[in-house]
Amino acid sequence: MKLSQMTTDKATDVLCEIAPYAINIMTDEDLMSELQSAINFDEANTMAEKIAVSVGKISKILPILLKKRKNDIFGILGALNDKSIEEIGKQNIIKTMSQIKDISKDKELLDFFKSCTGTEESE
Repeated sequence: MKLSQMTTDKATDVLCEIAPYAINIMTDEDLMSELQSAINFDEANTMAEKIAVSVGKISKILPILLKKRKNDIFGILGALNDKSIEEIGKQNIIKTMSQIKDISKDKELLDFFKSCTGTEESE
C-alpha cells in the first residue's frame, strides 16, 4: 500500500516500523560503497557492452540486498503490506517483486527517506 493511501495514524505507525530496517539498508557500508562507485563505461563502446557493465554492477548490489539485508527488505515490505517478515518470505516471488516495484514508485515514501538522509534535491 502506498504511503499516500494510508491514514495519518497508519502512515506514522508504518514509518516508525520501517525506519530501523531502512536505516540498516542505508548505513550498510558494502552497499553504500557499491552505490557510490560510479559505473565505468570507459571501455564500453557499444550498447551491449554498456548493458554488460551495468549488469555487472547490479550483480554486486543484489547479493548485498538479497542476502545481507533480506530481513530488512522483508520487514519494509511486511510493514507496508500488513504482513510479517515470515509471510513475505513465504509468498510468491512475483508478488514480492510487484511489492518492491510498488515501493519504487511510491514518491511520498521515497521523498520521506530522501529528506531523512539529506539527499533530497534543493528546489
